[in-house]
Amino acid sequence: MKNTFKFTTHPGNIEKEVQRKAKIVTNIIAQELQPLSILMFGSFGKGEGTILNKKELFNDFDMYIITEEKVPDAELDRVAKKASAAIGMGGGEFIESDGGKNYNRKQYFHVDLRALQHKELPRLKKTTRTYEIKYATQLLYGKDYRHLITIKAEELPLSEGWRHFINKSCLLLLAMDNQRRKGKFHNDEKLIANYYSIKTYLGCAEALLLLKKHFSGYYQGRNKLFQKIYGKELPALAEKVNWATNMKCDFQPRKIKNTVKLWKEARDTLYFTITYLAEHALGITAKNKKELMRKIYKKLAYTYHGPYIPLIKHAGFPLQYGLNLLYAQRTKYYPTLLNWRDPGFRIWMPAFLLLYAHEEPELLEEAKKYLQQLAPITTNDFEGLRTATLYCYGKYYTQRLL
Repeated sequence: MKNTFKFTTHPGNIEKEVQRKAKIVTNIIAQELQPLSILMFGSFGKGEGTILNKKELFNDFDMYIITEEKVPDAELDRVAKKASAAIGMGGGEFIESDGGKNYNRKQYFHVDLRALQHKELPRLKKTTRTYEIKYATQLLYGKDYRHLITIKAEELPLSEGWRHFINKSCLLLLAMDNQRRKGKFHNDEKLIANYYSIKTYLGCAEALLLLKKHFSGYYQGRNKLFQKIYGKELPALAEKVNWATNMKCDFQPRKIKNTVKLWKEARDTLYFTITYLAEHALGITAKNKKELMRKIYKKLAYTYHGPYIPLIKHAGFPLQYGLNLLYAQRTKYYPTLLNWRDPGFRIWMPAFLLLYAHEEPELLEEAKKYLQQLAPITTNDFEGLRTATLYCYGKYYTQRLL
């Protein structure tokens, strides 16, 4: 691997350290799997990798390999864990860590390794992930096949914006439990709460850009677009997006004085952005959070999956039910089959409602109603419902469906 890569916005030793670790990981993947090529994806692929306090890697290595034959997920996981261990990291996945209890960033730093067959590239779905693979990755090994991917920013569906809301709702819920709300954080829990709050602002910005058919593969590129398109209409949000973009690359938590306050502000920004998109894209208005999620649940499910499963277009039902079957097989919880809506979509409703359940206790019962067909529920309290929601999220989103 030639030293022509730029993984961070930081000069000097930290960039050299990232390059050293990326080379170790690349060599292991190449030796173990003999792919056609290896791409660095994610923030390091953008050259905007998150660096903690100007001296330490914070977020994971996201890697793609291009192959001739399909590689089983189990094999990808085996090699990813070997690569993580080789650079002194634990290789665990944070979403599987029991709600982030005593989260330790080194233990859960991992190499997220995914594979694409060479023949798949011209047929990849029109997603932000596909867009970033083409325009915002770095080729670490082998031949460059990115030219086979055909996608433009204006082709990206708004469903990608809604998907951001699902993920960010779950990650904000992951970041904050009863003890943390009181300011009682252990190990790296405060760091991850700060980080997911920052990521929430960025996700909201991406969703609003997709509403206007604009996108960039780079954080700073999205920030510039957001300032241009929404700076006058939504100046307060534009300021937060600019702050979050800079903090994402140069993560200095000491500049964040109150983690719980930041988390609540990010949560409120998420609520505002969901409301904005619901009105402008779906014609939905609502008096409160319960009504908002009920209306989205009723209406969005008919169109949300269209860009991902083109065969169903606006029909909604047939292939979404197949996603229920996959989820039921993983969880062994079969009441989920009583509902045709995709479990990944349904997880969003309780995740979002629980973000506000401390201030609005009546949302606990509403969240439970959604959860009862996704997991066995024997409790009405926040922590029990939170744990159940995160269990569902982990089971569903570790399937690598997109």
